[in-house]
Amino acid sequence: MTLPAHWDDRYENNPASKLSWHQERSPEVDFVAESVGKGTPIIDIGGGLSPFVDQLVDLEFTNLTVLDISAFALSEGKRRIESNQVEWICADIRQWQPERMYGLWHDRAVFHFLTDPEDQRRYWELAAETLVPGGMLMLGCFSENGPDTCSGLPVTRHSIADLIEAAGTDFEVIETRTENHVTPRGGIQEFAWLYAQRL
Repeated sequence: MTLPAHWDDRYENNPASKLSWHQERSPEVDFVAESVGKGTPIIDIGGGLSPFVDQLVDLEFTNLTVLDISAFALSEGKRRIESNQVEWICADIRQWQPERMYGLWHDRAVFHFLTDPEDQRRYWELAAETLVPGGMLMLGCFSENGPDTCSGLPVTRHSIADLIEAAGTDFEVIETRTENHVTPRGGIQEFAWLYAQRL
């Protein structure tokens, strides 16, 4: 099964509320609302069926993009959010070629699926190339204490120190934290979060 087919299967055959990463509300939305203007171009990496963009639409943000590898998830997103203020891009982050720049990059739970060090390095290059100077990056992934698989796939866990090192000289770190996510089945997944500004 190809990777896009794997994710289509996950989304199509599991209610969104039962997926391990499901949240009723994205806590990062508060930071976005306090940090950038409502016309800021924002991209949600691996947005899938996350409520993150829904909540930004509700807050009257007007320049939103969702990128996901699953065509099914994006079609459901389009059906759920009938707004011309959201652009939907079906692509694998590892091959994606952006056609514009953004003021905020949000990724909750994509980076840890990049298990090849070269893919990880390219991810940071892509984020730096895609963000305007002063643009914000918000990245959450499994910490060193998180699970080593997710949705039937291996993952790479990252400590806060790992993320700071990976951000390198392209970003100024604004905030870091660990966060316990409670899955719909009651499991605990520890996430490492890094917020940074493009230099």
